[in-house]
Amino acid sequence: MHKIVVTLAISIFSLCSIASNANEPKIEAFKAPFHVGKTVMACGNLAQVKHLSNRHYLNLDKKYPNQALTVLVWDSDYRWFEERFGSIEGFVGRRFCARGKIEEYKNNMQMQVTNPQFLRLMNQ
Repeated sequence: MHKIVVTLAISIFSLCSIASNANEPKIEAFKAPFHVGKTVMACGNLAQVKHLSNRHYLNLDKKYPNQALTVLVWDSDYRWFEERFGSIEGFVGRRFCARGKIEEYKNNMQMQVTNPQFLRLMNQ
């Protein structure tokens, strides 16, 4: 009986998380200012990868300082992204999507991503 209850609870939790992800909007990166504070899937062309001492910036649509959205990956998490995708620089110019919460930082739109499963490199 206990196993059935646990299995049922896990199934319900999985369905709820799938449903909540389905409600998140998919937006173009340039529309990020209209979604500050919301969790979205934002897509654009990867224009630039910039590495600093403890963080990595993935700029969408245009290079810094004119980027539509910056995807921030902290150095402690970046190795997971490299393990999954290899060198991110090789994807510059390709369509790219990231899932996360849009924040405003110094008049720029930014999204922090800690898990490489929240990035998508598109075929077109």
